[in-house]
Amino acid sequence: MNRKSNELAEIHMTIPSVKPTREAMLACVARFQDLRRCETGLPDMQLPDCKRAFYNVLGFDQPKGEGKFSPFGDRAEAHVSHLTAGFGVSFIAAEPGKGVLMHTHDTVETFMVMKGVWKLEWEGDQGDEHVILQPLDFVAFPMGVQRRFECVEAPAGETEGLLLGVIGGTAPAAEISIGGIERLIEAGIFQRETSTA
Repeated sequence: MNRKSNELAEIHMTIPSVKPTREAMLACVARFQDLRRCETGLPDMQLPDCKRAFYNVLGFDQPKGEGKFSPFGDRAEAHVSHLTAGFGVSFIAAEPGKGVLMHTHDTVETFMVMKGVWKLEWEGDQGDEHVILQPLDFVAFPMGVQRRFECVEAPAGETEGLLLGVIGGTAPAAEISIGGIERLIEAGIFQRETSTA
């Protein structure tokens, strides 16, 4: 062995190297055409202006706690469900004018527009703000910021836009804003709690 080979032989890797079978790696592949479309699982999805669909790629556990929801709902099964990655990935499809109620997460949530034009809105220190995003544009919402999204325009010849959502955490939670909860109560989806005091 030459000197360079000896030096390489003495290098110690700190991350264990794994050599999976082809079958094990193929279980980590999610082809869009194979993803299951899910149009239920979150309370606001029952509202006409909040109809959307999830194509859940990489999931996480359901959060614990009253009034907390998984960001992708409790019915969008992840195609790649055997890995604990520390984040979840889902595509979200919606027709123009449809989106989600204002809500927040206990982790960072990011979006990249894949198809169409989308409005990403948040509650800022001066009131509601928004940005319009085109394909491959990206936004990251910090933890605790009230946010929402809405498809503004579908691509030519299609009826829906498509977002890619990535949310940090192993069991992230979403909470609908107070205004959103009021909308759900008005629609009969939620019931107002009554005090027995």
